[in-house]
Amino acid sequence: MLFLFAVNGYAQEFNSVIRNEQVNTVEVKKKPVIKDTVVKETIIRDTAYSSNYLPDKEPLALASLPLNDIKLTSGFGYRIHPILGNIKFHNGIDLSAREANIFSVLHGIVVISSYDNIIGNYVVINHGLYETTYGHLSVRFVKAGDLVKAGTIIGISGRTGRVTGEHLHFIVKYRGQSINPLPFLREIMTVNRKEELTNFLTKASDNVN
Repeated sequence: MLFLFAVNGYAQEFNSVIRNEQVNTVEVKKKPVIKDTVVKETIIRDTAYSSNYLPDKEPLALASLPLNDIKLTSGFGYRIHPILGNIKFHNGIDLSAREANIFSVLHGIVVISSYDNIIGNYVVINHGLYETTYGHLSVRFVKAGDLVKAGTIIGISGRTGRVTGEHLHFIVKYRGQSINPLPFLREIMTVNRKEELTNFLTKASDNVN
């Protein structure tokens, strides 16, 4: 499943964060692993996205897919766990990846960049009412507190943690509850105006599951 759309507009304040620009302009696979970091302060704003910071002259992506190519290998919901062999709830989707660049799907703030025995190297990004998680990375390029754009390379896919093979484990949460990432990705990739995306990210929604 592949979504390709052209989208415009982005937050001007993010353009001044030098470290994020560097991630997109250097040979990213040669960068070192970021040490474990967690944002300790509470995110109190409804969203990091505000049309006040999105001048029309900024031709930057509003949204991005987490990988250049989307190939689903395991869906959202209950399944037979590939390692444990029992029925467990799968709180995200697994996407095929081989040493692939992993992109932030929206602008936002990195709240966790760490390692876990199950999900391996992972990054969590807050987008307001929504939060995305990228797991089993071989390398992480961002740390907690970093502002990222849609399309910022945040790491490289891998097979860290408890896995049977290399892939990206992608989670989307709405108000702290896991939702099906596929309708979410479809929704954000069809938005072509910053006001529409602001509305989607800041208002309660019941049609993303």
